[in-house]
Amino acid sequence: MENVIKQLKQFKTDAIYEKKKHYNAADRKRRYYKWMSIIQIVLNAITGTTLLKVVLGEGSKIAEILALVFTIIATVLASVQKIGDFENEAQGNAKVADMYLEISKNINLTLNFIKDGALSNQEIVEKAEKIRGEISQANKIGSQFPTSSKDYNKAQEGIKNGEENYTNEELELWE
Repeated sequence: MENVIKQLKQFKTDAIYEKKKHYNAADRKRRYYKWMSIIQIVLNAITGTTLLKVVLGEGSKIAEILALVFTIIATVLASVQKIGDFENEAQGNAKVADMYLEISKNINLTLNFIKDGALSNQEIVEKAEKIRGEISQANKIGSQFPTSSKDYNKAQEGIKNGEENYTNEELELWE
């Protein structure tokens, strides 16, 4: 059972980093969505105000050009926002992160059952297989909601800097 326990610990380490990475990606995508929305609102307000002056005959050529440029920028931002679908992407990353959090908790419980001798070898194998299946499912869903290497690096740094508390044993990777 020593190898199964080591594998469960490896699963837990992977789940910890994957969870944090996906939460970071969700936060990043929500920031993109928020700032693109704010910029669009400001640009559209400026454009509307400028065009109102043009329509009323009080505008200048510079005002018309600025309105045109701001409209183009706002349109490009709206298109990028639509294509990136940042809010739905963020929700997907958060859902995957929640899955990894649940997996990590299931592993903790299973490891504690093992420590307490509350499981037979067959039950340990069954629980390990179930956890492996949960990880496989989370990985499949996670592949639909991309993360970046920066999300992972931020996860590593955050964990190292105490954003979340784990023992060295919990974070050790084995080969």
